[in-house]
Amino acid sequence: MDSKQRFLSALRGQIPDRVPMFDFPAQKNLFEALLGRRPSSYNGRDVAEVSMALGLDAAWIPFGGYPGLEPDWIDPGVTYRDEWGVTYQVEPVSWPDDAPIGFPIATREDLKKLKCPDPTIPGREQDICEALQVAQGRIAILGGVRGPFSQAWYLMGPHNLLFAFHDDPELLTSLFAVSNQYNLEAGRLQAKAGVDAFFIFDDIGYKTAPFISLEHYRRLVLPYIQELIEGLRKTGRSIIFHSDGRIRMFLDDMVEAGISGLHPLQRTAGMDIREIKETFGRRICILGNIDSSVTLPYGSPQDVDREVRECIRVAGPGGGYILASDHSLHDGIPVGNIQAMVNAGRKWGSYPLALD
Repeated sequence: MDSKQRFLSALRGQIPDRVPMFDFPAQKNLFEALLGRRPSSYNGRDVAEVSMALGLDAAWIPFGGYPGLEPDWIDPGVTYRDEWGVTYQVEPVSWPDDAPIGFPIATREDLKKLKCPDPTIPGREQDICEALQVAQGRIAILGGVRGPFSQAWYLMGPHNLLFAFHDDPELLTSLFAVSNQYNLEAGRLQAKAGVDAFFIFDDIGYKTAPFISLEHYRRLVLPYIQELIEGLRKTGRSIIFHSDGRIRMFLDDMVEAGISGLHPLQRTAGMDIREIKETFGRRICILGNIDSSVTLPYGSPQDVDREVRECIRVAGPGGGYILASDHSLHDGIPVGNIQAMVNAGRKWGSYPLALD
């Protein structure tokens, strides 16, 4: 079984030859260690190559790149504005996902002025096509879209967004509709380019609690998540839902909406992999739960090995588990611990599992 088959088999809830592995390689040191070069951008070719060199079974490639096709540089190398009008600040530790510092939407008048980017502009699929060319079908290439809550977060900023749930919910639902309009078309184009599955990125929780109530989620956000999932599933691809934070109270609705996988089960947010496996393991694939806040950055390789073994013992039986960190392979993690996680996945993840 090759890497692509292994990943997609687990995503379908089946038992592959071993537990697949996936992650976001979000540090340049890893590229330098494995490829001998530091990328200037999170691009399809380099990400596919480093994922294969590390021994991962899939790679995620952003549609149009992180800053978009034509970022408008305000202060070259320091701040820029993307196609949506969001302003970002570049920091060495933020690569590849720069920090938003300016938001174009505060009122309905601002929304009237918003010009939704055109997802069909030629070139948006370039990174995906390059990754597919590098992979040659050996690993799964994953596309992705931003969910409605996160898109509104970027357009409004956290304070205006959360106040609007009480002060102007119609502004939010209008933004959610604009977001889906763009991302449904983006998904169709990524499927046409040849991606094997999708991520929906929609962070709706902090490590101690969700950002919004279940009532607000169900009334205002969920209909647009359902619309997005239904539209992407029409392409024939499986859907992985990504959200950091403590989001357990939303999972029944997400699973019912038709997701195939859940990522990343943030350990420091109390996402209990055992309870989630027992509750949803026959309906969805679980990805993640290796602690990227403590164990991976500060633990020893032996600590990493123990945690990998624990996750595989809990979530691996019956298939439907993909080994990954509970966020990303960020700059704070030593390359040696990243390699220790992969080595432990190979050591403990072969089916039939023999961990007791």
